[in-house]
Amino acid sequence: MRALVIVLGLLGLATATAAAQGAPRAAFRLERGGGPHAQVPFNLDLMVEGFDEAPAPDQPKLEIAGATVTPAGATPSVSRSIQIVNGKRTDSTRVTWVLRWRVLADKPGALRVPSVTVKQGSKTATAASGEVTVDSIPSTDEMKVELVLPDRPVYVGETVPVKLVWLFRPEPSDQSFSVPMMSLDTFVISAPPTAPNQRNKISLSAGAKDLDLPYEIDTATVNGVEYNRLTLTFFAAPRAIPPGGKLQIPPTTVVAALRVGRPDFFGRPSDKLFRATDIARALEIKPLPESGKPAAFSGAVGEQFSIAVHASRSVVSLGEPLALDVVVKSDQRLDNLTLGKLDGEGRLPKDKFTVPAETPTGELSDDGKTKTFKVDAQVTGPATEIPALAFSYFDPKKGTYQTIHSEPIALSVKGGTVVGADAVVSNLRKSTEPMRRDDTTEVPAELALSSPAHVDDAPLGGTLLWIVVGLLYAVPLALLGFRSWQLRTQDSRDDASEVHAARKRVEELLDRAGKEPARELAGPLVAALRELARVTGHAADDGGLLARIETESFAPEAAAKPLSPDLRSDAAGLLRKWTADRKRAPRGRIAGAAIVLVLGGLATDAHASLDDGRALYQQAMTETSATARKDAFARAAVALGEAARAHPDQPELLTDWGNAALASGDLGTATLAYRRALAIDGRTARARSNLAWLRSRQPDPFRPPTTTGAADTLLFFHHWPQSTRLVVGAGAFALAILMLVPWTGRRRRSLAALAILPAAVWLAMLASVVLEDRHADDAVVIDGVVLRAADSAGAPAALGQPLPRGAEVTIVEQRDAWTRIQIASGATGWVPAGAVERVRD
Repeated sequence: MRALVIVLGLLGLATATAAAQGAPRAAFRLERGGGPHAQVPFNLDLMVEGFDEAPAPDQPKLEIAGATVTPAGATPSVSRSIQIVNGKRTDSTRVTWVLRWRVLADKPGALRVPSVTVKQGSKTATAASGEVTVDSIPSTDEMKVELVLPDRPVYVGETVPVKLVWLFRPEPSDQSFSVPMMSLDTFVISAPPTAPNQRNKISLSAGAKDLDLPYEIDTATVNGVEYNRLTLTFFAAPRAIPPGGKLQIPPTTVVAALRVGRPDFFGRPSDKLFRATDIARALEIKPLPESGKPAAFSGAVGEQFSIAVHASRSVVSLGEPLALDVVVKSDQRLDNLTLGKLDGEGRLPKDKFTVPAETPTGELSDDGKTKTFKVDAQVTGPATEIPALAFSYFDPKKGTYQTIHSEPIALSVKGGTVVGADAVVSNLRKSTEPMRRDDTTEVPAELALSSPAHVDDAPLGGTLLWIVVGLLYAVPLALLGFRSWQLRTQDSRDDASEVHAARKRVEELLDRAGKEPARELAGPLVAALRELARVTGHAADDGGLLARIETESFAPEAAAKPLSPDLRSDAAGLLRKWTADRKRAPRGRIAGAAIVLVLGGLATDAHASLDDGRALYQQAMTETSATARKDAFARAAVALGEAARAHPDQPELLTDWGNAALASGDLGTATLAYRRALAIDGRTARARSNLAWLRSRQPDPFRPPTTTGAADTLLFFHHWPQSTRLVVGAGAFALAILMLVPWTGRRRRSLAALAILPAAVWLAMLASVVLEDRHADDAVVIDGVVLRAADSAGAPAALGQPLPRGAEVTIVEQRDAWTRIQIASGATGWVPAGAVERVRD
């Protein structure tokens, strides 16, 4: 084999300059191996350094004359290092982006690779052009390859099997396949399922992805010659009509090293690369006929299909959700199968059932031939059955559309109030109109909006709450401590004032002693030092200093000169020594400006989304069309939800959000909003009554137990917001302490006895806060979902019926994308993490 000649971007003249300046640089690189060969795809990589780890750079278009180039994506290679020199740590990160193209050369020779510029935001890097020498590989009769296509025209959307057959005689190695059909944009290519531990599989490139295809090996005789035969299968689904209706598929090629000649002196076999090439193939692709297309057709193409429907229960109340499993089976893979709308023609009647607006997505079985669609339908009208559902498909063998039906399911619907826009508006009108004395109509839910003056009401919280609580604790304790200290230290403070006066007198005389004659100041200074010694409890003449001062005052020059510096210094040292234990206590002050800043920071902006939500809610009340009302309530729920997320401490706003969600039929969001409102303030009447109504409509296994009773009435303050209990407790503590303060010099026994009452209130509030069960693991089911026995989509159901929306559960464990929950009946199981929302964020 001829040596590979690569010039490309590794020439590096331009990149050397860029590297010196610290700018991004790029260079081409060929994949490692024996070198590129004609009719055999190889990888050409563009190595880019100096870009950021994200986002991915745009892969530029690369065109090479005489070759087919297919982009294969961009991946980052990130290396991080830590260097410590002289105790100083330096972290460094090196990012190398690899942009890959798959190149298929038509014939041997030189390929000219043009210069390419790649961009990432404002950063650019350019790789120099160069040449790649492509070798030829000889063909041999020892190998054959064939791409086996269907022997009939195929239709758009039809999934057909395609076989790749490779015949070989000597034992091959380092085989490489080039299947151009797998890289054509005309097809959606998929692989059959493989077991996790399956070894007999080959990886083939399908455009920008690689597919692992299982294979089988046997023997076959062709023209009297026996070959080993390797057969692998993949699936192709046409998604477009080629010009003229017939697609030309380039030939498939396989390259492998085969043993030739005898082993060398060391017994090693001699290998040589050979290739085998199939002929070009053609496939006719037809469009699906427009005539006779059923309304229930959603793109399914095949020869055999079946449909079955399973309901979570057969007895429901009017307005309750009903979980349906629609199972479609076929003799082919169903990767691209869609079900379409379930409320269309031949499906669920719209006057009796309501289904989500979005098209359901299905779960594919391991073999890919069964797809299960989970749909939550709401019974909105009298019905005696779930009717047979129509499923239409196109049979390519017969060339006609076929329609099959599921079996009908008997259904018993009990009377009840439908949770829909009509019922909501009716309840709204009843709740806002004055009720007559003879009117005994009961409104099932209180759905009127909160008063504009109270929608922003929120319990005291945040920094302001702790400032108030802190002051209620600190100020009375400070008064008690200060007053007690005053009484206890009154005598010592009198002594301290005497010491202070004596010290001031000595300091004044020492200042004058440095300027005025010693004879005039010596006597007063000695008297002042003796007075200071008396009040501080020290010897009057410490070290003979007073005698030295008096002696110097009788000197002849004392009448004109001040006291000597040495004596003044000794006197000042004696002053500091006698008063060393007299220190002033620092006094603290409250920074009023800081409190003003804190309080100012608590101000909130105007709620634009709140105003929009209330306006939409009022608009929904005036709509005459049921669909328009429901849509208006849904839009109001979105706007009020945004306002509630911005201000999660306002229970009235949370209740309005829940009412809008309830009016739009979203029971999960309504229950969540009511629970969050009650978690903030258990006295929110609308949220409490509406949540009780929703709970009464839940099936028994999902209905939380009622906790009202004598204990609940006695401990009524447990429903207060935590901030209210903190403030009340702190106020009671402050009152009790103030009753114990000895205002008149001694404590009054009558006030001390009365302090027991506020102290009891303080203890009750403190215990209520400390021992409160915050229910941090409480959650609400937002989307109807199947409770499974394990954290897998293929695990069996743990209950005979799906979890309804709005079911209140407890989170037991979280694991990756799954959450283990416990329902009211005590049963546990796993659901997708996104199906439940915690009550407390």
